[in-house]
Amino acid sequence: MKKIVVFCVFSSIIMISCNINKKSLLGNYYFKGENVIDTLIIKKDIYVHRIYDKNSRLMYQGENQWTLENDRITLLKFYNNEDNKLEEFLSNKDAQKFLMISSFPIYENGNEVTIEVNADENILYKKK
Repeated sequence: MKKIVVFCVFSSIIMISCNINKKSLLGNYYFKGENVIDTLIIKKDIYVHRIYDKNSRLMYQGENQWTLENDRITLLKFYNNEDNKLEEFLSNKDAQKFLMISSFPIYENGNEVTIEVNADENILYKKK
């Protein structure tokens, strides 16, 4: 019985310490791939998503609401480029057919916060 109580207390401490809070999530994130530089700015109620080409030209910009639940961020109307090369600026009208609700796990290691978009392709947004 004593072992069960100790295990439950220890598990509770780990669960509480692993939860990301909304305040620690706020900030600027980036992913630098082979074809694009992808940035996310997480603000109190919205996110701003910008994608730049290798010459730092803005190729896409969008924004919408986001939520946080169980160490996952959900981005509404998110354009998930996954490091695909953009030949010309993608307007919001053109992007409409690609926008989706996307949910990604968030990891916190000390002061480093990472949003994992695609682990297989190593597409990770790191907090600046």
